[in-house]
Amino acid sequence: MATDKPDIWDSFVHQFNPRRFLIRLAHMEIPPLEVIGRAILRASIVGLFLAVVLVSLYGTSWTTVDQLPQNMEDQSNIKAIGTLIFTDFVVPFEVLSIVLLSSLMGAIYMAKGEDNQ
Repeated sequence: MATDKPDIWDSFVHQFNPRRFLIRLAHMEIPPLEVIGRAILRASIVGLFLAVVLVSLYGTSWTTVDQLPQNMEDQSNIKAIGTLIFTDFVVPFEVLSIVLLSSLMGAIYMAKGEDNQ
């Protein structure tokens, strides 16, 4: 016996009907090719940057604490660490500086907000 009053399942299916959702998705506007090209260009630049960071991260032979030169007169060992940074670790130091600079620029951009506010 069919009743005219829908039960909970029928109302749920009517409210969250996947066909209605797909129809709404089908009426989306397709962006122009210039927008898609710019998005692909940006994604490839980000991918290239991440590839450089990962290659420099895994391609570097990291020195352990046991290999640092020890100086008993200067317990902070700042001179030896500075020498290592600017001789053996120049590439990771430069990559880190680029990462920090780009994160600082991103933070400034996000803090700036929209121009039309």
